Amino acid sequence: MRILIILFYLLLMSGAIHALADDSVGSTPQNTTTFTLDGIVAIALRQNPVIAEGQSIVEQKEGKVLQAKAYPNPTISFQGGRGSIRDPSMSTSITERYITLSQPLEWPGTRNAQKQATKAGVKSAEAELAETKLNVIAQIKNGFYNLLLRKQEVSLARENIETVKQLTQAIKARVKAGEAPPFEAVKIEVEALKVQKELIRTVGTVRSAKATLNSLTAGELSNEFSIQGTFQTTFDDLDSTTLSNQAFLTHPALLKGQQRLEEAREQHRRERHARIPNITINGSYQRDIGRESFLGGISVPIPLWDQRQGEIAQAQGRMRQEEARLRETRTQIQRGIAHHVQNSKVAAAQISTYENGLLKQAREALRIAQVSFKFGETSLLDVLDTQRILRETQLEYARAKYDLSIALTELERLTGKASQ
Repeated sequence: MRILIILFYLLLMSGAIHALADDSVGSTPQNTTTFTLDGIVAIALRQNPVIAEGQSIVEQKEGKVLQAKAYPNPTISFQGGRGSIRDPSMSTSITERYITLSQPLEWPGTRNAQKQATKAGVKSAEAELAETKLNVIAQIKNGFYNLLLRKQEVSLARENIETVKQLTQAIKARVKAGEAPPFEAVKIEVEALKVQKELIRTVGTVRSAKATLNSLTAGELSNEFSIQGTFQTTFDDLDSTTLSNQAFLTHPALLKGQQRLEEAREQHRRERHARIPNITINGSYQRDIGRESFLGGISVPIPLWDQRQGEIAQAQGRMRQEEARLRETRTQIQRGIAHHVQNSKVAAAQISTYENGLLKQAREALRIAQVSFKFGETSLLDVLDTQRILRETQLEYARAKYDLSIALTELERLTGKASQ
């Protein structure tokens, strides 16, 4: 009686899960577009809003260069009005005029320091844009490899379903022939439900991975798309010292830090030169009643109370801050390279282990278990255990390739190679 109740429950659950599986694992739409990794990267570099923001910052910095090159505008003022002499013996009146022209002149040292600071600002913005592209490319690659892994999980889940289907047919035939107890059918139904639920779960992870990858291109991949590609397996050199030395020369984050430090130094120099005040030269024409004159003059602020000590201190503090940030960036890059070099070596060793025998042994063990089960020499439980071992081995192999791809992608990001 208990067996009948369990069978009835399994039949109900099986129908519900099959219906959900049919909805979740439908056939691929006919109009699905297939993208390669390079194609997705190209789209992201065009459409990703973070990159567009970086480009706008470069344009802003270039505008500051133009602003620093511009000279102060002159000022002209005009006054006029009727004037008259009140002496009765000399009663007369004319239109009086006052015209003044003034031109501020910047101190050459201050002006030159400001120009150099803005040029360094442009270079730092360009380096930051290159770093942003580097990070976007790494995110695209990580998302692409994650989607590859999830698709392989779906493929393995479907292979499991086919294997369980074959076992189910064999078990039902044995039970019908009286060669196996009815509970064997219950066991295989439970296993079928497990693999169906696993398929549904993996399909959900594929959809999530697709959504993440699509978001990096601002939705340009459309709602339904597929990818074509393989995991990354090679890298030119896995010596951490060589990779660190290369990164110290070319990485955009370090170039950005160096230019920001240069900008801070020039701003500090500018504040020191700004202690010498700018001057303003002026000339004027005055026409009064009974008098006409041409005047020239110069005005100079006297730095008596404010000698820009506060501004100089702030500029010096920013300079020291940028120096510290640059050192920290170098340390982070060096530490990250060492970490991911080690991860790459570990993942490569795991892949070699799987390819040099572990996968073959797991497949052979399942084949032997299936043959033995066919001739009644092993139980269903032995076959299911062997099948789980094979699937876990295949999953671990796929994850090792994924781990290697992620580690190599991070090394590309840390060395600046992916910016090309």
